[in-house]
Amino acid sequence: MKSWKVSIVVFVVSFLASVGMSSALQTTDRTVDGLIYDLKSPDAERRKEAAKALGDNGITKAVPDIIPLVEDSNSSVKLAAAKALLKINDPRALPAYIKSVRDPSADMQKIGIQGIVNVYANPPSGFATDMKKAGVFLNPLSDTYNPLMVEPYVDVSEDAVKAIADLLFSSVKGIRKDATMALGVLRAQAALPAIEDAIEKEEDVGIKVEMIRTIYKIGDPSAGEVLIPMIRDSNKQVHDEAILALGHLRVKNAVPALNELYGADIEERKKVFGVVPVSGSDDLQRKLLEALAYIGDERSAEIFESALEDSRDAFRRYGAEGLGRMGDAGYLKLLATRYIQEKSKSVKLAMSYALFLLGREEHLVELADNADNKQAYYYLLEFDAEQTKLIYIYVQTEPAKQKVAILNVLGLRGDSSALPVAEEMTNDKDANVASAANLAIRRLHGRFPG
Repeated sequence: MKSWKVSIVVFVVSFLASVGMSSALQTTDRTVDGLIYDLKSPDAERRKEAAKALGDNGITKAVPDIIPLVEDSNSSVKLAAAKALLKINDPRALPAYIKSVRDPSADMQKIGIQGIVNVYANPPSGFATDMKKAGVFLNPLSDTYNPLMVEPYVDVSEDAVKAIADLLFSSVKGIRKDATMALGVLRAQAALPAIEDAIEKEEDVGIKVEMIRTIYKIGDPSAGEVLIPMIRDSNKQVHDEAILALGHLRVKNAVPALNELYGADIEERKKVFGVVPVSGSDDLQRKLLEALAYIGDERSAEIFESALEDSRDAFRRYGAEGLGRMGDAGYLKLLATRYIQEKSKSVKLAMSYALFLLGREEHLVELADNADNKQAYYYLLEFDAEQTKLIYIYVQTEPAKQKVAILNVLGLRGDSSALPVAEEMTNDKDANVASAANLAIRRLHGRFPG
C-alpha cells in the first residue's frame, strides 16, 4: 500500500514537472515570437531592443527577420541588427554583411567585415585552418601576425571580396587594416589587383605590413613582384616583411636584388636604409638568407655554400635548405659530409631535408620522427602529392604526436589516395589522433569533391 502511494506521488510530481517545463517552453516560444514581431514595430527603440535581445540569445530562427534591418532608416537599429547577426553567426546573413560593408558608416563596415570572415573562417562547426577554437577572428584588429586562413578549397563569394577590397581605399585607418587582414584570411585571389594598387599608395607602416602579409597568404608568386622594390624600404618592418614574403612565395625575379643586398656590407646598408637595422648587424642578412633558401635558386649557390661553413646555426641551416631546394645532386657529397659532422639538431634536420630532396629517401625517417617539431612539420608541408605518399607508412608506426602532424600533412598535401589511410586512423585509441584523422578526411573531401 505504501509503495502504491509513493508511486502516485512520483507520478504526480513528474506530471506537474513536465507540465511546468512544457509551459516554460511555450512561454519562451511566445517571447521569441513576440521579439520577432517587434522587429517590424514602427517604434525604432522597440526594433532595436528586439534585435539586441534576439542576438544576445543566439536565436537563429530570427535571422531572416533581422536581415532587412541592416538597411533600416534608423542608424541605431541598423547597428543593433548587424551586431545581432554577428553574434548569431548564421551563414544566411552573408548578403546582409555585404550590405553592411557597403554602408557609409565605419561601424557598420567593421561589423560587415567580421561577419563575412566568420561565415567562411568561423562557421558554426568552428572548422578552419589554424583555428584552435571558434571565435578567433571576432576582432580582426591585431598588432601581431594572425595565421588564420580559410581552407584552400573554400569558395568565397566574389561579391563579398569586391565589397571588402573597395575598403582598402577608405579614409579610416582601422577599416583599411580590417579589410586588408580579412582579404588575407579569405585568401582572396580576386582582390590582388586592388591590393597591389593600394599598397603603393598606403602611407601607414602597419597597414602596409598587413598588405604584404595578405599577399603572402593569398599565395600567388606573380603578385609578389610588387614587393621587390620594398626590400630596400627604409622602414625595418616593411623591408623585413617584404623579404620574407618574397622568399615564402618563391619569387625568382627577386633573387638578383636579394643576392645583392645579402652581399652588401654594413656601410652599404647605411646608404640603402639610412641606418643599420636595430636588431643587430646580421639580422638583415639572416632574413635575406632565409628568403633565398626558400627560393632555392642556383644563382644563390655560392651564398648557400658559404653559409654552410658559418659558425651560426641559423646560417648553416638556411645554407643546407637552399642547396636542397636547388635540387642539384652534385651537392649530395658535401651535405652528407656536413651531416655527419653537424652537432646542432635544427641544422642536422635541415640537412636531412636537403638530402631527402636530393634523392636520399632514407632521411625521410628523421623527418617523420620529428613531425611534431615545427621545423620538420613545415618541411613535410612542402611535399607534393607523390612525396606525401612516402609518409603514409609512418601514420601507423609513429607515436601519437607525430601521427597527428602527419595526418595534418595528408589532409593538406595528399591526394585522394590518402583517404583510406586517414579513414583507418579514425578508430585510433588516442582521441587526438582520431580527431586529426577526421580533420584530414574532411580536408580531402573538400579538396577532392566526389
